[in-house]
Amino acid sequence: VIVIAGVIFALMTPLLQTGFNAFFTQQNLSDADWQGRLVIERMSRDLRSIPSTRNISIATTTQLMYTDLNDNSVDYALSGTTLNLNGNTLAQGIASLGLAYYDANGATTATIEDIRYISIQPNITQNNTNTTLMTVINLRNPFP
Repeated sequence: VIVIAGVIFALMTPLLQTGFNAFFTQQNLSDADWQGRLVIERMSRDLRSIPSTRNISIATTTQLMYTDLNDNSVDYALSGTTLNLNGNTLAQGIASLGLAYYDANGATTATIEDIRYISIQPNITQNNTNTTLMTVINLRNPFP
């Protein structure tokens, strides 16, 4: 009985290990997806409150600072793998934050006054599992 149980256990171990690995991989993907969606949803909502491009003071690939409709300063900045909103942690595990700025013709621009669209592309890493999400926001009133 012990020998038979040992053989059955030896045959079942790889199956159990595969199941556990699949479970943990899916859990990591869910965590990464959740962090990415949090970033996308919060930033999308907040960016729509930019009154005009003259309210944007910093626009780089890892930082965006502007003044919203209520004259509140809003600062999104990637620090290491943590995305901060006004110095407070918004999301963790952000391997990179790709902020890109486009003019009315869809061409990349580095001139703040020409920004009409902002692309948000966070790459999230959770326990060696990576996922990337992306959205493009049309500024509600980009003209000064």
